[in-house]
Amino acid sequence: MADRLDVAGRLAEGRAAVDHAETYVRACQALGYGHPDLIAQLRDAYDGEEGLDLHVLDGDCAQLRAAGAAVGEALQLERAQLAALATAWTGPAADNAVRFLERHCAEGTGLTAELRAAAQRSESLRDNLWQLVDAKVATTIAIDDRTLAHRPAWLAAAAAVTSGAGDRSTAEALVREQVMPHVDNDIGNEWRGAMQSARVAVQASYDMVTDRMAAAAHPGFEIPGDLGPTDAPPRPAVSRAPLVAAGTSGADMPLRAGALAASPNPAGAPADSVATAPNPPTAPTAAPNSPPGQPMPDLGSGLGGASGGMPASAGAGGLGGLASRIVSALGDALGAGDDLDEEDDPFGDDAGEDDDEHTKTDQAEKADAKNGPVEEEEPKPDEPIQGAVNQGAPPPQAQPQPVTEPQPGAEPVTPPVAAPPPAAPTGGKTPCEIAADELPQAGR
Repeated sequence: MADRLDVAGRLAEGRAAVDHAETYVRACQALGYGHPDLIAQLRDAYDGEEGLDLHVLDGDCAQLRAAGAAVGEALQLERAQLAALATAWTGPAADNAVRFLERHCAEGTGLTAELRAAAQRSESLRDNLWQLVDAKVATTIAIDDRTLAHRPAWLAAAAAVTSGAGDRSTAEALVREQVMPHVDNDIGNEWRGAMQSARVAVQASYDMVTDRMAAAAHPGFEIPGDLGPTDAPPRPAVSRAPLVAAGTSGADMPLRAGALAASPNPAGAPADSVATAPNPPTAPTAAPNSPPGQPMPDLGSGLGGASGGMPASAGAGGLGGLASRIVSALGDALGAGDDLDEEDDPFGDDAGEDDDEHTKTDQAEKADAKNGPVEEEEPKPDEPIQGAVNQGAPPPQAQPQPVTEPQPGAEPVTPPVAAPPPAAPTGGKTPCEIAADELPQAGR
């Protein structure tokens, strides 16, 4: 006897009875018996549950039972926490939390019930399948045992009819009289009906379990995060003021008067040196002299470093133009200082000296009274401003007939300029020598 739930072992126990039935049906067919459904489906009807492993289904039932027990324990723990929460916390927020846990417990209760029901349905399916297989095998064996007394003679007669050996006429008579009624009634009707009923019952058992599981309600557990505040929107990025990159050329930003004193001197140039030079033999461009009442032009673009006085893209090819600009700037400084008071220092820091501001204002008023209104325009940010000198340096001595470059956008004015006497060279060098010393250092 096969063990319980051993489908393969149980089917093997009735395989001999099926072989006897096939022998009887084949002998009857040789004598003209016709039952196509019985002849074609005899073996298939019996082996319909072959390969069914009820031990695997039994393991699934055990896992469902364990899952239901685990969820039940968790549900009991949650209910205990719910009672503790209701005791330790009061207020509107506590009420919301308690209601949330109650809904969570309700969903857990439904899930526990569904797991236990699924385990029960699976166990019922396991037992039903085993009962159907066992009943089918038992029916097959029972029908075959009815012919136990006549079995040896029937099997010999059926073999003689199908193979033609032995006394065929006696064998055919035995098959027609005894075997064919058994095949027509017991096998064709009773046994075949039992096999069909077993197949229908197996399919119904599967459908019942799957339909009940598909109709089960799906639990919907809320997320605790939904109770809290939503995340705050990200703060907008704070824009910062643009920073001047290191190594920016001085030509990219305008320089005020006195800015050269705050910036480092060119490499190799002494801090207290001021370049003064006489009028060049030939000016690059003819330009009218600056009015005597205008402020001193900025020499920062002419005496600055290589990066401040010359555009960064000029390179070594712009040294010739740089020399002309230096000489022109020196001429501007000499020409603009003719009408200045020797007691005033126009080259001081305009941000820290009040006297320098009053002096420039008086000079501008005199120039307006003498020459009429002159339109002044601030230098453009993209062009360097000429005329700035180092703070604390002695004022340059003026030379007659200087040649200067006009301010951008200003109308040219040619006032009469008085020629002061020449001054002694500064530091023991002539202005040309000082300018010549500055030229090799401009490209560094």
